[in-house]
Amino acid sequence: MTNTDIASCLQEQARLLRQRSDNLYRVKAYRQAAAAVLRLEEPIEVLVHDRGPLALEQLPGIGKRLATKIARYLETGQWESSPN
Repeated sequence: MTNTDIASCLQEQARLLRQRSDNLYRVKAYRQAAAAVLRLEEPIEVLVHDRGPLALEQLPGIGKRLATKIARYLETGQWESSPN
């Protein structure tokens, strides 16, 4: 799974949240996380494999909740059904 794949998924979740008129800060968080993933110089899978899921929390724009969701997505290939 590429950084672009992960960023696209995060962008899609932001779009879905926006459609549901969810909290704008949550929508912004997903968009910021997508941008952070796209800025990575190394593949996100390598980052998580080498340094663990907590490495995602060290990226600007990715908090604990989104880091956990991204790590699960990398592990399972499926996004959590709830975009919270």
